Amino acid sequence: MAEVSFLRFANDFQDRLNALGYSLRRAEEQWPDTDRAMLSRAINGKTLSAGNYLLLCEMAGLDPYAYLERPPHRRVTLKSISDQWVTPPVPCETGDGR
Repeated sequence: MAEVSFLRFANDFQDRLNALGYSLRRAEEQWPDTDRAMLSRAINGKTLSAGNYLLLCEMAGLDPYAYLERPPHRRVTLKSISDQWVTPPVPCETGDGR
């Protein structure tokens, strides 16, 4: 499952605020759909709702897909399935090989 890297987003969002010369108070004034708590969560790398995350990306001019992390996929083939054991092989307890 893909996840958003809120720590990377936090760093870039803070850099963007610095580049614009915005404090949290100024950003809140300039972007009326935001509030200080949301902005604080964003710069501290806290999890944001999807809507707030997209809103802040739009306001700051950041690409929301840049912070999407996808785990590597394990490729499943017929060979990899056939190599799997249903039950692991174990030696017989009777010792006669049956």
